[in-house]
Amino acid sequence: MCLLARDRGGPKISHQALLYPPTDMTRVAGKAAKALIIPEQDMRAYRKLYLGDADPADPRVSPLLAADHTGLPPALIQVGEHDPLREDAIRYAAALRSAGVPVRFTEYVGMPHGYLNFPGICRAAPQAMAEICTEQAAALTPTAAGVAGAGRPVHGHEAVSD
Repeated sequence: MCLLARDRGGPKISHQALLYPPTDMTRVAGKAAKALIIPEQDMRAYRKLYLGDADPADPRVSPLLAADHTGLPPALIQVGEHDPLREDAIRYAAALRSAGVPVRFTEYVGMPHGYLNFPGICRAAPQAMAEICTEQAAALTPTAAGVAGAGRPVHGHEAVSD
């Protein structure tokens, strides 16, 4: 959506929160797909259901493959250590940073894909949700300079254990 909004002249998006994002639909993670929760055959089935007949290399479904990432809004990217989409998220964070986009990347140690859906089981889920809320609030709060979230550090990489 951020690529489309940028390329079409709006709407203005002030922040993107990406939770274990699939950013490259041209590949199914090999060894990582054997991670907790989602086996490789399920990853392939979900990919087929999501894509239908669409081209997996189309940047609208694989934003990592966009030719240009400049001008995108600051991003929070969260992944679990055992998420089959972890490598895609790491690669997307690097692509955004290379384009000058401020990125906060947080990897929740010991967490599988979908950990936010299990707040009673995954102790990191409340912390991850608090991080999302904090980042979104900062992005939506006007500052004296008139830029949402200006001056806050969003370029780091954190590893948070459960």
